Amino acid sequence: MSNALRFPAALGVLIATCCAPVPSQSATADWSALATAARQSPASGDGLRRSWNGADGRPVTVAVLAPNVEGRPVIALDPAAGDNGPAIAAALARLRAAGGGTLRLAPGTWSIAGGPPGLALDGLSDVLIDGPGAQLVFGQWGDGILISRAARLKLRGLSLGYARPPVVKARVSGGRLAFTGPAPDAGAPIYQVAGPGTAGTRTLLGRQGRPLGANGTVGGGLGDFAPDAPVRVNLSWYKGGAIRIADPGDKPVSHDITLDHVTIRDSAGGGIVADLMGRGLAIVGAKLGGDGDSAIAYDAFHVTAAGGDILVEDSDFIGSGDDAINIASPIIDATLDAGGRTATLSGVSARVYPGARLALFDAGLQLLGTAEVASRAPRDPAGRMQVTFTAPVGAGAVRYARNMDLLSQRYAIVGNRMADCVCHGVLAQTPNGLIQDNQFSGLRYNAIRLLTSAAWKEGTGAYNVVVAGNRIADTGQDTRPGRVWAAITVFGELASNGPGGQAPLAPGPLNAGLLIRDNQIDGVDQGCIAVSNAADVVLKDNSCARFGRQPGTMRMLADRANLSTSLARLPAKSAYVAGGSGVWIDPGSTTRVNADTSR
Repeated sequence: MSNALRFPAALGVLIATCCAPVPSQSATADWSALATAARQSPASGDGLRRSWNGADGRPVTVAVLAPNVEGRPVIALDPAAGDNGPAIAAALARLRAAGGGTLRLAPGTWSIAGGPPGLALDGLSDVLIDGPGAQLVFGQWGDGILISRAARLKLRGLSLGYARPPVVKARVSGGRLAFTGPAPDAGAPIYQVAGPGTAGTRTLLGRQGRPLGANGTVGGGLGDFAPDAPVRVNLSWYKGGAIRIADPGDKPVSHDITLDHVTIRDSAGGGIVADLMGRGLAIVGAKLGGDGDSAIAYDAFHVTAAGGDILVEDSDFIGSGDDAINIASPIIDATLDAGGRTATLSGVSARVYPGARLALFDAGLQLLGTAEVASRAPRDPAGRMQVTFTAPVGAGAVRYARNMDLLSQRYAIVGNRMADCVCHGVLAQTPNGLIQDNQFSGLRYNAIRLLTSAAWKEGTGAYNVVVAGNRIADTGQDTRPGRVWAAITVFGELASNGPGGQAPLAPGPLNAGLLIRDNQIDGVDQGCIAVSNAADVVLKDNSCARFGRQPGTMRMLADRANLSTSLARLPAKSAYVAGGSGVWIDPGSTTRVNADTSR
C-alpha cells in the first residue's frame, strides 16, 4: 500500500440524483463536524504510518509507533516441558524493570497452563516479543494474552491457540449431532450450530446455551438443518480473546500496540479484542483462523472502545463464527438529572472518568449538546454511575452519551482477505476511515456495513469514510426484515422498540460524507450497494454483476417497525426487486446522494 493514496481533492457540492431531500438537521451536521475533527494523528517517531485523502478530500493519517529497544536487554528463552508461563512472566518482569527490551521465544510448542489470562502483559513499555515459529498453547479458555497499561509494545511472529478446541465439527443425523471427532461430554452446553456456505443454517442457543444430550440431541431441536448436513458447533460463549487489550478501570491508557505476522489458530471468544485502549493499534500480515479444524468462535477482530489510529493490513480472516472485523465505539445509556448538573450513566460500555468530554443525544441519536465530566461516583451493583459536569447542561431529553475520547476515529483496513466465515466482513461504525483493496468471498452474510446502531449500543456513525477497490464475490444474505440489504450496506438504526423487538431505521441521516468507488461485486445473494440514513454520498465506477441470487423479497418489503414509513418506501422497493441496477437509495432517509449506476 502506498503511504499516500490519492483521491479527489474535494467532493464539492453533491447533487441528489435519486431522492427527495429530508428536512435539514443541523444537529446531525454538528455531530458530523465534532466526530471528524482533529484527524491528523499527533504521534511522532518511528513506526507505521498510512495516509490517504478522506471522502472530503482532506488528508487523514494513522500512526502506530514502534518500540524503542535499542541498547536495552535481550532475553532468549527455549520452550520447556510443562508450564512455560512462569518463565515468560519472569523474563517480562526483567524487561519491565529495565524500561524495555526484547524477549526472544525460540521455535517450538510453549504450553501455558495458568489463567486466564495465560500471559499478562501489564505495564510494559518499549518491548518487543519476537517469536517466529513459537506456538503458544493455552490450557484454559479465556484471554490468552491480556495487554494492559502498555505503550509501544510489539508481538512478532507468535502463533496462539488453545489445548481444547472451542469449535468442533459434526453432522446432523436424525435430528442429532454426530461428531466427526471426540464428542463433548453429555450435558456440556452448546451455544451455536452453523452449517457451511453462504446459505447455510445457523442456530443461536443463547448465553446459557443448551445442554448436549447423551445421544447428541440439543434442546429445541435441529429441525432447520438438512439431513446429514455438516455443521460447526460452538462450545463456548464469548470467552475473552486470544489477544485482548483491556486497560483497568474506565480510562484508556495503552497505546501503540503492533501485532506483526501473528497467527491466531483458534479462540473460545474473539481473536483480537480491543475492549479499552487509547490510540495506536496495528495488525499487519496476520492470520486469524483457518488452519485445518481451527476456528475463532466469534469475532476475529473487535474494537469495543479505543482512541483511534487503527491499521489492519495484508491479513487473512478465515472461518470466524461472527464478524471478521468490527470497528465500533460505545453508546452509553444516559439520563440527565434535574438541574442538568449531574447525569446517570449505565451499561458495560460506560467508560467515563473526570476530564472526559461527553456528547449527549436524544432517543433518535440526534446531538443535544456536550458536557465535561468533573467527577464520577462508583458504579452501583446494577452498573449505574452518577457523573457531575463542570457546568449545568440544558440539553433536554437525553437518552444516550458518547465519550469523545473513544470514537475509534482514523482507521485503515487495506489489502486483507476475508473468507469462508459465519460472518459479515467489515463493520465500520466510526469516522475517518479507509476500506480499500480487500477481498471478500464465502461470507455467510454481507461484506461491508457502514452504520451506527442504538439497538446494539455501538457506533459513532460512518463519517468521512472511503470504500474503494474492494472485490466482493459469493456472499450470503442478511435476513432482518424491513431492510434493503446489499453487499455494501449503509444504514443507521434506533433502539429495538418496534413490534417484535425489531430495531427501526432512523428517520434521517446518521452517516455522512461517504465515497464508495471502484468496487467490484459479482455473484451475491442480495443487492450490490444499499444506502439509507446517510447524507453527502458519492457512488462512482462500481461494478455490479450477478446480484440478487437470494433477494429475501418478502423480508425486505415487510417493515413492522413503522407501517407508514414502510408503505412510503414500498414503490421504490418493488421497483428495485423488479429489475433494478443492484443499487438502492432509500428515498426517505437520505439526502445529497450522487449515484452513478452505469456499470
